[in-house]
Amino acid sequence: MTRNAGGRFRRTVSPLTGAICCVSLVMGMAPATAGAAAAGANSMVGATGVGQLSAAGAVAAGVNGLAGFGAGGLVQTSDDKQREVDAILDELDRLAEQMDQLAEDYADALNDGIELDKEIAATEARIKAKEIELAAMQAQLQNVALKTFVGKSVSNSLASILSSTGSLSDAVRRSYLTSVALNTGVSGLDELQGVIEDIARERKQLESQRTRAGGIADYAKKRLAAAEASADVYSARQAQALRDLGDLLRGEQSRRAKAALEDAARQAAEFTKTKYSNIPAPSSAAGTAVKAALSQLGVQYKFGALSPGSAFDCSGLMVYAWSKAGVGIPRSSRSQYYSLTRIPTGAAQPGDLIFTRNPVSHVGMYLGNGQMIAAPRTGDVVRVYAVSWSKVTGVGRPK
Repeated sequence: MTRNAGGRFRRTVSPLTGAICCVSLVMGMAPATAGAAAAGANSMVGATGVGQLSAAGAVAAGVNGLAGFGAGGLVQTSDDKQREVDAILDELDRLAEQMDQLAEDYADALNDGIELDKEIAATEARIKAKEIELAAMQAQLQNVALKTFVGKSVSNSLASILSSTGSLSDAVRRSYLTSVALNTGVSGLDELQGVIEDIARERKQLESQRTRAGGIADYAKKRLAAAEASADVYSARQAQALRDLGDLLRGEQSRRAKAALEDAARQAAEFTKTKYSNIPAPSSAAGTAVKAALSQLGVQYKFGALSPGSAFDCSGLMVYAWSKAGVGIPRSSRSQYYSLTRIPTGAAQPGDLIFTRNPVSHVGMYLGNGQMIAAPRTGDVVRVYAVSWSKVTGVGRPK
């Protein structure tokens, strides 16, 4: 009886085994897997009812196993998803760094343009002052000439010589003016000639400065275009990642941010155990700068922007905050890095500027406890986040 039941079971299982193998081959499973399932079923031989139940269980197990497969193969496990999330976040970090470098190139060009505009304004002011000085000297000589040639009017040629700074050769003008000066006892002819030469030199420098300004403007325009193109790539990749992974990606970003805050605070606490000497004390206006920066929380990031309540780039926020404290600093993070007093990273105090990457391409303001405020990048807003101490290039202290 038992043997017959077992025989019926084997006859029942045999087609099932074949079915499992066929499905296995179609779905990409190894035949050995199906064989193992069948072997497991055979080992459960008992009574007729038990054998039939075991056979059904074997088929169900095979079907359930296949549920983990799709047209493209095995569905990803949670570990696979985590690895994908990590890879995407690493990729986004690389894209962000490239974008930051281009944005800093643009900010640097803006800073160069601002500094050159100052130089141009100073050159124009010097030219104007020299022209006023020259006009006074020419008027003096003209009066002397009138007294010398009593009863005679100043000829057109003399008027031309006295008023012109470029139509006559220096030799002709100097010769005539020397004659007038010798005949009348007027001194300072060399000074007048020097003023004329100074004006010519300043005008030449002004022309060169304006040419350079045009070149800087063209470079800035190209860097801005490159930065915007990089931002488009970053935004598209981030949007795709959110569509593909959604909550997993957001969850990992949140987890990393929390861990970063804890690590940064722990490192900052370690810094307080070290005593530093021979470094300048923090500015008494640092608190005002910090308050000004915090007043801009939530303001959007924009390349090259310095518009309170509207938009900032990273260095623009620093310029604004410290200007409210009555301290002027350069426009770009690189120029800020090179111009400010450098202090040890472990000595950072609220109000100090934290520079990251090499070459420098980002800056934020330290708030204490391992936190800083900054305008991170396109698509983000002014916010507070952890200092990544391992990426800090240097700390600058405005005064």
